[in-house]
Amino acid sequence: MEKKCKATQNYIVEMRRELHKIPELGVHIPKTQEFICKELDKMGVSYKKNTAVTKDGILDCGIIALIEGKNLDKVLAIRADMDALPITEAPGADYCSLHSGVMHACGHDAHMAILLGTTKVLQENKDMLNGSVKILFQTSEEILSGAKLLIAGGCMENPKVTACIGTHVWPSEDAKSGTAVVVAGPVMASGNRFVIRVKGKGCHGSMPQLGIDPVAALAQIISALQNISSREISVDEPNVLSICQVHSGTSWNIVPEDAFMEGTIRTLNPKTREYCIKRVDEIVAGVCQAMRCEGGVEWVDGTPVVMNDVNMTHIVATAAKKILGEEYVSQSVKPTMGNEDFAYYQEIVPSTFMFLNISNTEKMPFVALHNPKFNLDEDVLWKGTAVQVQTALDYLK
Repeated sequence: MEKKCKATQNYIVEMRRELHKIPELGVHIPKTQEFICKELDKMGVSYKKNTAVTKDGILDCGIIALIEGKNLDKVLAIRADMDALPITEAPGADYCSLHSGVMHACGHDAHMAILLGTTKVLQENKDMLNGSVKILFQTSEEILSGAKLLIAGGCMENPKVTACIGTHVWPSEDAKSGTAVVVAGPVMASGNRFVIRVKGKGCHGSMPQLGIDPVAALAQIISALQNISSREISVDEPNVLSICQVHSGTSWNIVPEDAFMEGTIRTLNPKTREYCIKRVDEIVAGVCQAMRCEGGVEWVDGTPVVMNDVNMTHIVATAAKKILGEEYVSQSVKPTMGNEDFAYYQEIVPSTFMFLNISNTEKMPFVALHNPKFNLDEDVLWKGTAVQVQTALDYLK
């Protein structure tokens, strides 16, 4: 099977570069959907386009495909995310983004290409599957809504999924390119986004005593929020609270009527998550009352911790060792405080989320994800496909 997966390398690279040219944002990504559906048609793989819609009435562009093996008693789902980021790509590659201000800077083009390679190999060898495989192409991971939409569209039913895996390319200088990171337990943090709005009373900047300054209140809130991590939670309990944008005012000499800011909390422990949410609410209410303002917190969304199932992780790690050799499999990496809506599949079935190191400093400078210059070592992409294929064979066996 390793040879068959290696033989897809050129196909995977071609798919990745073509998808890299047409990045799209969020839920409505019709060009990406059309491209993938055409490839599935060529393979003879049955699929359906997702029918779920957002609260704003936008039809999701996710895809649910099925490779039916010898039975439907066990069904492994394999997921790849499809959406890009609002980043203007740095020029250089001859397959740069053709869509202004949008770029695949998080490797989702590679995820789709790897999964297309997986689909191709499994479809051509489905007589070896003692069970079936669902192929999930998911939208809007970057805004943490696509998994819920795909689940609402029935991706985990008919036939019923019994386990799930996913792969994320990941740049790291701590391991060789092509190393698979497969760790049981928490691997990515829960993530909650919040919006804090404060309303005061506008006035002339030279006469602040006639108004109520929401900017001053916001500054006090920011300072107080930092004490949650530094003074209220144990130093050995990973957590992050970041304020990432602050907005207020229209002129240099006007105390504004209102102000708002947005940020995120990241935790690895559900109890810590609950505590942080409670304390943010309390601090905002308390500071606003003390400074004569009105204010509150809107919790926009949130994902659970990406928690890899122990048994499923053992299956993936064993498959990776068969394909890559033990020196290219790492099982002792600390969790990242990034978050991922793959966690929603994990709430339904035993699941594992694997990382594939794609950073090769002998070929190109190290660049992190979400960077205009992000690129990856394409020579190792077949390994992602191979581990997924071997995992499907081993799990269904």
